[in-house]
Amino acid sequence: MKTKRSRLFFMSWLLVGGLVITASLYLARGSWQEEEATLAPESIYDVKRASFNVTIAERGVVRPARIAPIKSEISSDKAKIVWLMKEGVRINEGQVVARFDTKPFQDDVARLEQQYSDANATLGAAEKLLMLQEEEEHGKIEEAERKVEIAAIEAENIKNGSGPLEKKQVEQKVMQAERRHRLAASYLEDMRMLLKRGHASKREFEKAEDEFETAKEEVNVAREELANFNEFKWPKMMREAELLVNASRSELQRVLRTAALQIQNRVGQVEKARRKVASGLHLLENARGDLRNCVVRAPADGILLYSEVPRENGTRKIQIGDSIWVGQTFLEVPDTHELVVEIQIREVDVAKISSGMRAVVKLDAMPWVGLQGEVENVSSLAEDDRQNANIRRFFARIQLDEKIPEVHVGMSATVEIIHQEVNDVLVIPAAAVVFKNDSTNVYKVAGGSIELTDIELGAQGVQWVQVVGGLKEGDRIRSTLY
Repeated sequence: MKTKRSRLFFMSWLLVGGLVITASLYLARGSWQEEEATLAPESIYDVKRASFNVTIAERGVVRPARIAPIKSEISSDKAKIVWLMKEGVRINEGQVVARFDTKPFQDDVARLEQQYSDANATLGAAEKLLMLQEEEEHGKIEEAERKVEIAAIEAENIKNGSGPLEKKQVEQKVMQAERRHRLAASYLEDMRMLLKRGHASKREFEKAEDEFETAKEEVNVAREELANFNEFKWPKMMREAELLVNASRSELQRVLRTAALQIQNRVGQVEKARRKVASGLHLLENARGDLRNCVVRAPADGILLYSEVPRENGTRKIQIGDSIWVGQTFLEVPDTHELVVEIQIREVDVAKISSGMRAVVKLDAMPWVGLQGEVENVSSLAEDDRQNANIRRFFARIQLDEKIPEVHVGMSATVEIIHQEVNDVLVIPAAAVVFKNDSTNVYKVAGGSIELTDIELGAQGVQWVQVVGGLKEGDRIRSTLY
């Protein structure tokens, strides 16, 4: 009896144990099925090989590729606006868009025309004075040349004409005096013989003796005159002839120098008058140009826009009555035939961007359209961020490959610049990455469980990231993307 009870007790416990085990297995199976149910198919991602682009996204605004500035071409600060075409209207090239007050420039033209006329009159007078001075100096030069010629003739006459003739005359006086001296000596000797014979008186002898002495003295005087002529007068005459020629030649050179100086002075006056005429003409042409430039015409087709001008309390758009200085842009005509998107790139990204990189532009007004383009240029100078002065940004222009009619100037856009193409690598969704405890992880699905697995990332895009360690192709991870 006791044994039967023990068997019944044992069987009861065995049945209860079986039921407990069965219930436990059932609960375990239900728990596992519930876990499988939480891993819906769309939240599981298979690690695979794929390609993607690494991009930099920035906000921007559609702008015209070129803006034709309208500047004041008046070379003074007297350009005051008296009429403006209404802003925002469409204009054609050559159409009048603004006018400046012409009164001050008309006065300038009248004043400069008078000055130019006076300068021409002064030039004419200077040219006539130059002509008269050249004639006068030419006459002085001819007179000096004649004096040189006359002096040369006189010198030649002294050397080979009157000078030798005078010398011969002096020599002839000597010969005549010597001849008279010989005759007087002979006559004295005859009178001495006659005196001894008594045929002549002593008085006659003394007279003959006086005539001899006189003749002798005449010979001495004639010889001294000849010696003086040879030693002093003839060299003097030759020197005077030389000095006469030299003096006339020196006078000719002085006249030539004086004439050149006088003519040069007159030429200088003429050149000065010519420069004044040229300067007056230049000023007059500028004034006439300023008068013409009082009518401002559009340089291209487009829409007329007013420019901002500085004022004491900041800036404002130009208006009638404003004075515009030379070279100042006061109107603009955007060329809307070709559009670009202007963006500001953060300082940390600017080194990654270069001209020629491809970009995708999505307009806020048409987010379903992806316009293709490329980076046209990146500015080399940074500007402060308007919202945060501590952030530096660089302007860049994205040139669109084509223009569609729905794109208008001023539209806001998002630009994604492709600065790296990653091809045929292991990829996972960027949203699947979990950053925990300074490590990079994903939730890896292994059998019926989920494990937090440490991984190593490579290139990182907006939607996809590259896995370089911790996963292999075919692994399954849980992703919040799907």
